[in-house]
Amino acid sequence: MENFLLIVQTVTLVFLALVCIAGFFVILKLRSILTGFGKNMGEISDRAIPVLENLEFVTARLKSITESIDDQVTLVGDSLGSIREVTDNIVALERKVQERIEGPILESIAFIAAILKGVKAFRDRIRD
Repeated sequence: MENFLLIVQTVTLVFLALVCIAGFFVILKLRSILTGFGKNMGEISDRAIPVLENLEFVTARLKSITESIDDQVTLVGDSLGSIREVTDNIVALERKVQERIEGPILESIAFIAAILKGVKAFRDRIRD
């Protein structure tokens, strides 16, 4: 029985040694993969810096454009307010002119109509 245990221990140690050797090769492969990954990340970061700088420039430019658009919209709004004020003043002037002229014109028309009725009545009387 001792021999059996000794054989099992030996086989177990051999398998354990094989597992350690396999683990060593896996660790070496993992190390090479991580080294390549590190190089790729370095290249990505080197290439990303100019892109990020360009993005910063584009963002600043876009901010400038939006501020300009905001100023233009404000200017258009002010212009529309001025146009509305001018049209309101024109309508008020039209009402004032209409109030001052309409009365005398209607009175003149009524006077002329009365004269015409009088002339017509006079003519009708003369004919009869």
